[in-house]
Amino acid sequence: MQIVDPEKLRLVPGESIHAMFGSGPDNHVEIGLFVRGVTEQDSFAGTPEIKQRAGLIRFNDVLLVVTMIKVKGFEEELFDIWWNYHAPDGIRYFDQMGTQERLTVHFYNERGKKFSVDMQNGFKKFFSDLHPVFAKTDPWTEVEFDRAVRGFCARSYPKENLWQMMEVGVQPARAPEPPAKTGGVEDYPGQIPAELGRFYTYVPDLGHCIRVIPSMLEPQAVEGNPEDFLHPAPVKTVLRCGIRWTNGFPVAPIPFIPGHGLAVPPEDTEM
Repeated sequence: MQIVDPEKLRLVPGESIHAMFGSGPDNHVEIGLFVRGVTEQDSFAGTPEIKQRAGLIRFNDVLLVVTMIKVKGFEEELFDIWWNYHAPDGIRYFDQMGTQERLTVHFYNERGKKFSVDMQNGFKKFFSDLHPVFAKTDPWTEVEFDRAVRGFCARSYPKENLWQMMEVGVQPARAPEPPAKTGGVEDYPGQIPAELGRFYTYVPDLGHCIRVIPSMLEPQAVEGNPEDFLHPAPVKTVLRCGIRWTNGFPVAPIPFIPGHGLAVPPEDTEM
């Protein structure tokens, strides 16, 4: 397991990582976050305000864990840090984050470490709840993980969209109650493939939607009642991502965050 020296670490603008480091007089090893903004964080009026969010996403059969921090100081910035359960020492990192009470964020500029902020580890419960989810997964390679991260980010960025999707905490996945319909597929101002017509619905907060099974939930849907795993997604998102069929139900590779729902770009909403 690699342990970094915060004083010797160097980051490029916009880079954000997690790593083990030694802290305190006894050099206690803990996990920290290491970030460098696109703009230099040289001037703060006191300690910057830091907010924490996290999420679990399935993309291309890879489970992605992302932690995000929003830093409000001289300028507001968002940082995303991705965690690979099946990486070398990945399980140890998850165990540590699930028990560690405090979390240190180290801020860098072009000259190296500028300052550090110690705060409560708001991700503790999130990580402690993840083991049952990952216990059922087959290992993926680091290349597959990196491709999944890049693929998901290409669809979900800018980071402001990703921040809106995330919530701290993992809750048991539960399909929502079928939304009440108003009108029909003919009310959609565009074209919906005929085979998807019976899955059309209108949701007050999401607008025109197609009810699909997120690919993350496909195994459970196959074993159970597929109707229970349908979630409304904006028509634009479904048509862009594409679908495949399982037992007569559409399955879409749309990221699903337990306890939150489908992660879809806000701009896909059509009211």
